[in-house]
Amino acid sequence: MINRRNFLKTLTGTTIALPSILNANENLKKDIKFDEIADVIIVGSGVSAHICAAYLVKNKLDVLMIEKMDRIGGNSVLSQQDFAVLNSDLQIKAGIKDSEELFLNDLNKAGAGYNHLEHSLRIIRNSNEAYEFAKSCGVKYANKLKFLGGHSVARSVETIGGGGACIKALHEFFLANKGRFKNETKSDEIIQDENAKVIGISVRENYRFDRNLANDDRQNLSGVKKNYKARLAVVFATGGFSRDVEFRSIVNPRLRLAKSPSSLGQTAGALKQMLKIGAIATQLALSRFSFGIPTEDLIYGIMLDKNAKRFLNEDGDRQGLSNKILAHMQNLNTTSYPTIILDSTGFANSHDPNRMQSFIIAGKMKKFDTLDELANYFKLNKDELLKSMQIYEDGIKKNKDEFKKDLSKIKNSSMSKAPFYAMTAAPGLSYTPGGVWADTNMRVLHISNYEPIKGLYAIGEATGGVHGQARLTSCSIPDCMTSGIACAKDILKGI
Repeated sequence: MINRRNFLKTLTGTTIALPSILNANENLKKDIKFDEIADVIIVGSGVSAHICAAYLVKNKLDVLMIEKMDRIGGNSVLSQQDFAVLNSDLQIKAGIKDSEELFLNDLNKAGAGYNHLEHSLRIIRNSNEAYEFAKSCGVKYANKLKFLGGHSVARSVETIGGGGACIKALHEFFLANKGRFKNETKSDEIIQDENAKVIGISVRENYRFDRNLANDDRQNLSGVKKNYKARLAVVFATGGFSRDVEFRSIVNPRLRLAKSPSSLGQTAGALKQMLKIGAIATQLALSRFSFGIPTEDLIYGIMLDKNAKRFLNEDGDRQGLSNKILAHMQNLNTTSYPTIILDSTGFANSHDPNRMQSFIIAGKMKKFDTLDELANYFKLNKDELLKSMQIYEDGIKKNKDEFKKDLSKIKNSSMSKAPFYAMTAAPGLSYTPGGVWADTNMRVLHISNYEPIKGLYAIGEATGGVHGQARLTSCSIPDCMTSGIACAKDILKGI
């Protein structure tokens, strides 16, 4: 730090060296009392945290995992956990020909060139090792392969029981191998020594997340402050910031309008802690959306805005459609989401009628015998609704859609046959591709020199630049697992 004496020397002409950005960091500590000590501290408890922790405790390290929420798992327990694996036992058994080049091409196509190839290759080349390691820890996979959208071949395995079962198995393995876990423990600050090495974190135990606060990270003062020391490393496996409306609206104003199905704990607090000590932020404005209805079924219906007017071609992927919806809402200066409408023929054409029926049972989609009922429920002007539907019908008769939808795909769907089915089209921000930049050993790099910040790692969704514009389906789990194992191996290498 520049003190008064050194500042005065500069004024009198004495030459001094400028302080480096590292030495200016207010988190540097010379003397501090630690309340807890472990070889490795892992912040977060999702799949990346657990696979890293499992690998470390299997190799006899003392690991302390902390979670700010009152339950384990973060977003991972909400995930179906489909897992893209190159050359898995199931692929080999099925005789499926796959390759690094084929998988890489699929990742690049989804990422639109925004994804860093070294991380794509890290995912591909280590996916089978991660899959086999997860099985050795008790995670169960179905004896079948899925051929999912965006993939050139069937390569995705199905986690039996989804994210909840996966986290349960890994957590039991972690505890059985003497791992330590504390929930409702929030990391507040990264602690560094006089040489800028990360040596621990300042936390609050007995912290209670408050969903009613506008910004829990800034406003919530609950808990008892403690200091934890890490002999070897601190690993941030803290996920993304899809629930942090304030932060996501700064990095991309359009994201203010999106809903989020993510865990409530997905805020930007941990990201800010890493940025505060010099981590590099990358691709924070990117987004990945989920959607309330399978987007391949939207082609059989129409989407109307709050004015009951159609505004897009409904045939598209969830990323493209979500961005068009949010852009249109911005243009209308509204927070009202559009409405998806299908008639009885369009509803029956769904690729998975049982799933569509489950939406009705769950209340996500409504069934209406008349258009009056539909218009009243969604607060749409009936005259404009009928006009939009008639324009669509006329386009079908002329085989010329005003938004250039390929009408040869709609299987005789129309807007004329009751009953009608409708639901709100609300893009859900389910994943944030941006985060801190790390190398393929998952060491967080410093913005001043692009060298690793000693003792600091980030894995899973806490990192950025891995997936690019759109994360390929079923590639979150191989990213989380391979990054967790790569991190663990690098820590072990340094012993």
